[in-house]
Amino acid sequence: MTPSQSLQVEAKPWHLVKTKWEGISEPYQQYWYQTVGYMLGALLDSAGYSYESQTSILHQFANLVTPYLGVAPWSELPRWESFMTDDNTPIELSWDFHTGADQPTIRYSIEPIGADAGTGTNQYNEGTAAAFKQALFKAYPDIETALLNHFEACFNGSWADRNPEGHCSTFFWAFDLNEKTITNKAYFFPGVVAHATHRSKLIVITDAITSAPGCRIGMQIPLHIYIDFVYQHPGLEPEIDMLALDLVPLEKARLKIYFRERRTDFGSVKETMSLGGRIQGPEFETGMKRLTRLWDALTGMHNKPDDIPLPYKDHRTAGILYNVEFRMNVETPKVKIYIPVRHYAKNDQQIIKVLKEFLTEQVGQRQDLRTAPVSAESYSRCLGNLFDTKALAGGLGVHTYIGCSIQRGGDLRLVSYINPQLGKMNSKAPFASPEMRTNGEKLPN
Repeated sequence: MTPSQSLQVEAKPWHLVKTKWEGISEPYQQYWYQTVGYMLGALLDSAGYSYESQTSILHQFANLVTPYLGVAPWSELPRWESFMTDDNTPIELSWDFHTGADQPTIRYSIEPIGADAGTGTNQYNEGTAAAFKQALFKAYPDIETALLNHFEACFNGSWADRNPEGHCSTFFWAFDLNEKTITNKAYFFPGVVAHATHRSKLIVITDAITSAPGCRIGMQIPLHIYIDFVYQHPGLEPEIDMLALDLVPLEKARLKIYFRERRTDFGSVKETMSLGGRIQGPEFETGMKRLTRLWDALTGMHNKPDDIPLPYKDHRTAGILYNVEFRMNVETPKVKIYIPVRHYAKNDQQIIKVLKEFLTEQVGQRQDLRTAPVSAESYSRCLGNLFDTKALAGGLGVHTYIGCSIQRGGDLRLVSYINPQLGKMNSKAPFASPEMRTNGEKLPN
C-alpha cells in the first residue's frame, strides 16, 4: 500500500498508538493526539518513514508531548497565547524537503504549556518548561545538556506585569525526526533578561554565547561577522526574537540567532542573506538567483524592481524572519530566510503548487538526479488529503513560513512550516467529529 493510499484508509501507526493511550490519558491529551497527532502521523507516512519509526515517534508525542500542550480549545479555562503560531496554537509542524531529491525529514516545535497557564494561579506559565524537560530527560537520559544548562542560566526569568514583547512566551522545544534518531533543539527568548537588565537583546545573546563552555573561541569569528553587520547598519535595527541550540555534542553544535526585519523589498533580502557582502562566492550567487525565482513565485513580485516592498501588513509577525547560524570552528556564518507566506502569498494551494514546481525544476537541473523522485509530490498529496480543498484554495494560514538556505552547489534547501489549523481539515479525517474539528465541543466519550 502506498503512503497516499494508507492515508485514505487510516494512518495505522497513529491508530495503534491511539488505541493504547485511550482511557489512560487526560481529555486534553486525547484532544491533542487525536488532532495534531493524526496530522503528524500523516506527514510521517507520506514522507516514507518506516512503520516502526512512525509508531515510536507517535508514542513519544502521545506520552511526552501532549501533557504539555495546555488546554484544548474547547476548554472554558483561559487559553495561553502562545507565540508559536499566529492563532496561538502551541505546536508547529514542518516538512524539510532538503534540496528536493532526498527523503524528507519531518519536524515539529512546541511551547510547553501547563493546563493552568494564563490563569490566576499561573499567569505566566511558570514551571511547565522545567517539568517537561524533566520528563524528557528521564525518557532520554543521553541528551546533551551542558550547553542547555548554561543558556538556561543566562536566560532564566519570567515576565512581570509590563511586557514590551507583545507575547509572554519564553521557551520553545523542537524535535527533528530522523528515521533512527531524534535531534532535540531548545529555543530561548532573551526579552525577559534584556528588559530586566536594560540591555539590548543582541548584547544579552552575545554575552551568553561568549561565556558558554567552549564557544568563546570556536564561535567567535562567525558571531562577530554578524555583529559587525548589525552595527555597521545602524538604521537596520533587526528585531531579535530568540536563540536556538541543538542538543548534540559541542563539536557538532549549532547556535542560531533569529531576527526579524520590517524591510520587505528583495534588495534588503540580498543584503541580509549576504550580511552586507560578507558572504559571497559562485555558490552563493547561484543560490540567490534561485531564491529570486522562488520569492517572485510565492509573493507575486515578478518583474518588480528589487527596491519595491511587499504590501504593508500591520502584524507582529509581518516583515521577514531570518536566522544566522554559527557552527564550532566554522568561520563563515550561514543565513536562512523564512518567507512569511502566511502574510504575503496568494493562498495555501498556490504555495503547494510553487513548491512542487520549484523543487521539480531544481532536481531536474542536476544530471545525477533527473529521474529521482521529488518529495514535493508526496507533500502535495498529503496536504490535499489532510485539508479541505476549498480551504486551501480560498485562503492562507496553513503554511506559516517557507524556510530557505543556500547549500553546496547553490541548491536551495526548503522547509515548509505548517500550522495545524483543525478547522480547515478534510471532513473525511477519521480522528473526530465535525464539532471537534472546529474546536467547538468537548471530546466525545
